[in-house]
Amino acid sequence: MTRVLFFLTLVILAFGKTIPPEANQLFPELMVSLGYPVESHHITTKDGYINLYFRIQAKGTQIRAGLPVIYLQHGVLDSSDDWVINNETLAPGLILANLGYDVWLGNIRGNRYSLNHTKYNSSHPFSEYWDFSWQDMSLYDLPAAFEYIYNKTSQKIYYIGHSQGTSIMFMALARRDPTILQYLKKFIALGPVAYIAHSTSPVVRLAAYSRIGYDIKVLDGKKFLLLSDKERKELEVICANSDLICIETIKYIADVHPEVDNMKRMDIFVGHIPAGTSVQNMYYWEQLVNSKEFQMYNYGTKENLVHYGQTKPPLINLGNINVPVHLFAGEYDELADPTDVARLRKELTGSPNVTFHSYKYGHMTFMWGLETSYLNDVLAVLRDP
Repeated sequence: MTRVLFFLTLVILAFGKTIPPEANQLFPELMVSLGYPVESHHITTKDGYINLYFRIQAKGTQIRAGLPVIYLQHGVLDSSDDWVINNETLAPGLILANLGYDVWLGNIRGNRYSLNHTKYNSSHPFSEYWDFSWQDMSLYDLPAAFEYIYNKTSQKIYYIGHSQGTSIMFMALARRDPTILQYLKKFIALGPVAYIAHSTSPVVRLAAYSRIGYDIKVLDGKKFLLLSDKERKELEVICANSDLICIETIKYIADVHPEVDNMKRMDIFVGHIPAGTSVQNMYYWEQLVNSKEFQMYNYGTKENLVHYGQTKPPLINLGNINVPVHLFAGEYDELADPTDVARLRKELTGSPNVTFHSYKYGHMTFMWGLETSYLNDVLAVLRDP
């Protein structure tokens, strides 16, 4: 937070509006305040990360067994909160819960909810905890979640990913992860991301900044945008009192479009995003921009030999995916650019069924939109035998 924004925050605090309580409520507290039953589940991966998942069902009910299971996975710099912080009638996680689904919401390693490890201390800015990218999320976090959720529910899983949440599934399916294939029922990709050669998203700009910032020691070690409570509250105050400044500030960390996104709740949204990740994860996104390929993480020539048996990171073959894939894209999307999505769609040659839906949305509209018509198409996929 710059000194200018800090000064502005002090002025607004003296004369400005009150911040809505939802801005500062963590997921369980928010669900309780809205009347939804909620459970917390800690899921430990094979490489020792302890991630916090939440489970909700219909408002005014109690958690029960036997309902169809949906697993919602957030994108980069996001958390489980993204699915539930829009207006109650617009939040996709709440809509799905109220339609009778058993909704599980993931939190990938390194965000504000998932900072524990069996060995490493994430609070140390240079801890080995932070040596991960979304490749590790695909290799470890995703199968651990699938196995855990299936063991708890005895139900195969409808997986709905957004942004990076689609990337980790594309990678898992391309390498035909046996756990995923065993327990997956359907894969729905919102704002699908594999190739990002044409991306103009703020996330791409942040990826480049992460390397520069780390090199000149202005970042908090290996952590990236894991905000303190003070920093979150400064953003909330600004967004509650100045739409223009709020929009310009949010544009640095998210792809937002005022004509289709619910800008009136930005003071609430910024209490929950950005949710943090690692600098290494941002390096990975920078790599994909520069390479213009969908490929494994580049550890460098020597380490690539150790990890992959070759000097360059292998390409991820989307043609290996042999399950149906349902793509939901935004025409205004700056991260999942339509040109890159078209390339992704073209390369899903091994899938027995690829469906495609396009909307006048930006990247975050699936979470924060002013309307939810896309969910009618999602529900059609879920209900199709």
